[in-house]
Amino acid sequence: MSSNTPESYMSVSTAAYDGYGFHEIFPSLARCGVKQVEVAFIEGYVEAFSDNGLTTAYGRELQEEMRRNGQECRYFSGHIDLGESNACQRLEARCRFASALGAAYVITNAASIDSSETFLAQADELAAIARYYGMRILLENPGNRVANLIDHSAHLAPVLEKLEAPEFGVNFDVGNLLSHCPHLDPLADALAAVSRVDHFHIKSCSKIAEGIVFTTLGEGDIHEAPLLRKLMKEGIPFSLELPFRLRRDRDAQPWRLDSAVPMKEIEENIIRSIRWINDIKSEM
Repeated sequence: MSSNTPESYMSVSTAAYDGYGFHEIFPSLARCGVKQVEVAFIEGYVEAFSDNGLTTAYGRELQEEMRRNGQECRYFSGHIDLGESNACQRLEARCRFASALGAAYVITNAASIDSSETFLAQADELAAIARYYGMRILLENPGNRVANLIDHSAHLAPVLEKLEAPEFGVNFDVGNLLSHCPHLDPLADALAAVSRVDHFHIKSCSKIAEGIVFTTLGEGDIHEAPLLRKLMKEGIPFSLELPFRLRRDRDAQPWRLDSAVPMKEIEENIIRSIRWINDIKSEM
């Protein structure tokens, strides 16, 4: 990789560790060589939690635990539908928690088409909440095949033009395209999105008879290497979101295996994924 090429900020999501406590997750990530962590509290992706648990004290506790392991959190995943009637309250809980973690970005979905009018009507209030806590809201394309304001790359510009506020940006998830927009070429659509995107989620997935499974990077149906080369060349940040316990059914609805994936297997898969990315980087 050329010395003139800007360095991309790469983090790893804690979603890989569904079923484990953070006192186990952060040391495990450290063993994998991970210093940049994306803390994830995503409904349906990880074990059940309450918004009431997203306290400032808990966020500072997790930040201190990360510091002990030589880690930081810049991006926090806390997906909700911003068109819900209580979205302002729920976003504030996430922004407050993210601030305590030391993060600067909250990743969430925008809104389903059914709730989009409410989202747009309260967008100024949502932006003001983010501004108060020093956050930016990164809107993500979903994977559940429920029509959304942001389904794919062609929707980015119209939505951002409606919102206008600088507090809103985009987190684009290339893996979600496989389940959400099966008629599209995920790689082509992700490449088309790059100029509008602030941050990417990279997760490898494959179609099987029962739906979708999530795999180690480089082993799925999407050829992510050209996208990663472009992100690293342009210095665009991304996170490895590797939800090994998660599945999607034939209708793209998420479900989770009954038990957690063994820690040793998670670590091996993360290390292999990072090695795969480093191999791409070394060839640039």
